[in-house]
Amino acid sequence: MSEVTVSLDKVSKRYRLNRGWHGSLRSELASGLRRLVKRSDQEREVYWALKDVSFEVERGDVVGFIGPNGAGKSTILKVLSRVTSPTSGSFKTRGRVGALIEIGAGFHPELTGRDNIYLNGSILGMRRREIDEKLDRIISFAEIEQFIDTPIKYYSSGMQVRLGFAVAVHVDPEILLIDEVLAVGDASFQTKCLNKLAELKEQDKTIVLVSHNMANIIQHSKKVLWMQGGRVQAYGEPESVVDQYLKSIREQLTSEEPGEAVSQAMTDADRPIRIDSVSLCDRSGRARQVFESSEAACIDIAYTVQRRVPDPVFEVTIQDAYGHFLGGVTTRFDGFKVDTSQEEGRVRLILHPLLFLKGDYTINVHVRDEHIQRYHDYRKRAAVLIVEGPSIASREISGHVNYPHDWEVL
Repeated sequence: MSEVTVSLDKVSKRYRLNRGWHGSLRSELASGLRRLVKRSDQEREVYWALKDVSFEVERGDVVGFIGPNGAGKSTILKVLSRVTSPTSGSFKTRGRVGALIEIGAGFHPELTGRDNIYLNGSILGMRRREIDEKLDRIISFAEIEQFIDTPIKYYSSGMQVRLGFAVAVHVDPEILLIDEVLAVGDASFQTKCLNKLAELKEQDKTIVLVSHNMANIIQHSKKVLWMQGGRVQAYGEPESVVDQYLKSIREQLTSEEPGEAVSQAMTDADRPIRIDSVSLCDRSGRARQVFESSEAACIDIAYTVQRRVPDPVFEVTIQDAYGHFLGGVTTRFDGFKVDTSQEEGRVRLILHPLLFLKGDYTINVHVRDEHIQRYHDYRKRAAVLIVEGPSIASREISGHVNYPHDWEVL
């Protein structure tokens, strides 16, 4: 029977929201008024970060935590690392815990990097002799030899993450808790960290990893926990849970109204060119929102010319479901001129073939002046493009693009 190294049983965490000013006449008056209102009103000042959270993690498992910001993922890590205590319920950890749950956690800004290794190491349960033995390895892994005797208040966020991760993995932890802070580091260090996690996995360590990178979650996790609104939404096989989560994001995106113009300070009459609508269709002009990866997709932009301007630039950018910018195109770069001689017009962008992997992508449309210095109009989240086909869940590499390719034997 496998050994359980992490368990939570109906764990809840409540925070009180303080909206007043401490020690002021205003706060005293507000406090007196609050004593006169009903309990239901007082409950509105309470926020439940976790509500009845229960799950178990076995030795050697890598569990990925997913969910939107504020879902409770980081709060679970803080409970497990004993940074905070649950309001109710119980939890158990078996073995030494190494944790990197937020930038600068366990560090003192006035101390040097070297001194903070001793400070953070002792917080994580290391004895001084053990830190002495591992000091050079920690410094080397963090790649900050040149700055090790500099106070960390002068470190960049990336340098602090490097140092924190280096200490956490050299604690020789039985349980390692890693939050999304890894996203702060550069690409080469992220790869180094992921390789270290794979090494710890081979050593039968328990790893809990919080990330918004679904490819990394699927590639490295044995199980995935989806948190939503402080509750466990799903827990189980990575591809299944990630697909459920992405489906929920899709439903949310498609139920929302398209975004309005960003330049709210500019009245409608002030815009020389106004974007009227943005729609998706296939090459035949048939309205569609769902496309297969590798087929053609069209983005139609209808606009009104309220005042003629020379060579307006139409720009389309695409983001993934988490808001990450994936790329964009402009009429100016492509040498395509938009006709503004008529009062109304339509322009079509044809993506052929559609190279995105399975997922949901938001379309943003901008119209700028000829020098790309001023917006005439801008529609954020103007449309949602849904792509079916190969999924990041079925691939061994991360990313969103399904590059056309072949292999040959030489």
